[in-house]
Amino acid sequence: MSTPDVDGGVLHALRVGGWLGAERFPAWGVAEPDGPLTRLTGAGLVRQVRSPRGELYGLTPEGTEAAASVVGDWLAGLTGDGRAALTAALAGFEAHDGSLKQLVTGYQAGGRETIGRDLRDFHERARDALAAAAAAAPLWVSYPRRLEDALLRVEKGELDHVASPLLESYHTVWHLAHRDLRLLCEALQP
Repeated sequence: MSTPDVDGGVLHALRVGGWLGAERFPAWGVAEPDGPLTRLTGAGLVRQVRSPRGELYGLTPEGTEAAASVVGDWLAGLTGDGRAALTAALAGFEAHDGSLKQLVTGYQAGGRETIGRDLRDFHERARDALAAAAAAAPLWVSYPRRLEDALLRVEKGELDHVASPLLESYHTVWHLAHRDLRLLCEALQP
């Protein structure tokens, strides 16, 4: 099953990620977002705002509908086995969600000394679920790499990469993957 085209990928990233700066799109598989963002803004599907963090892009109501349509079109091409794989991927992913929340809560409460090791242990336990999610949908193929990148930064002492919502932190990428899986699985419901 192929992924949506570049414009569809941008719409999907914005639906899952909310307001994003252009620098965040390569993580979603859109290496050069300027052209798609210009086209989608001109079509009234994406809006651009200035913020203290720079230019941010978000969906208009029409863009939200278009993003849902992209996913719907993609899902329409799935077989029953493909749909079952998506549902199973979500269940496998959710089995680890509570553990990550506890880990991040402990870190935020002062458990900084062992966070690199603890996060690595969690990541190893969740590895099969992450691989299953990546295999279930081309839209999710970037998540294992993004999580590993964040983990490596934490292990190097860059602790902002544990949970900062402004970065591709481990918790942020996990949350986005979780939201992404849920959106697709909700779209499977009749």
